[in-house]
Amino acid sequence: MHIKPVEEIIAEIKSCYDHDPYGWRMLRGRDRAGHYDTYIMNRRSLWQMKTEFKNPYQPKGVGTKIMDKPDKEIEILMEMGEALPFGELYHQQKSHPIYTLGVGRYSKSAANQLKGIISSKQEEVEKNLTENLDKFLHREGICKDYL
Repeated sequence: MHIKPVEEIIAEIKSCYDHDPYGWRMLRGRDRAGHYDTYIMNRRSLWQMKTEFKNPYQPKGVGTKIMDKPDKEIEILMEMGEALPFGELYHQQKSHPIYTLGVGRYSKSAANQLKGIISSKQEEVEKNLTENLDKFLHREGICKDYL
């Protein structure tokens, strides 16, 4: 597992999308700490991003590829919840920004169920993502308490 900034994860996902634009799904929920968990899946891979929003269109955080070849059970969970239109901007260091636009799903319960079936290592992944997100948000000055 290699945790990266969401901008790098989105660039990786875009590269996969450019090769095969069909069969993509997105599911978003919130964890116990209130951070957003976003899962993005195609027929070959599943990624998880843990984010907070700098503004309504710019998530900031970390993520990782958590699985190759997701099964049918995961695909069904990715379809649960309410429709969630999204439009998000991810700045890239060496190229133009990547703008994601579409309709995914929002379900806190489906996202939590997904964590439970992904793997026995998901608890470790969740802990590492949360720790890295907290460090990143502190470094960037996002979500700090006001004095």
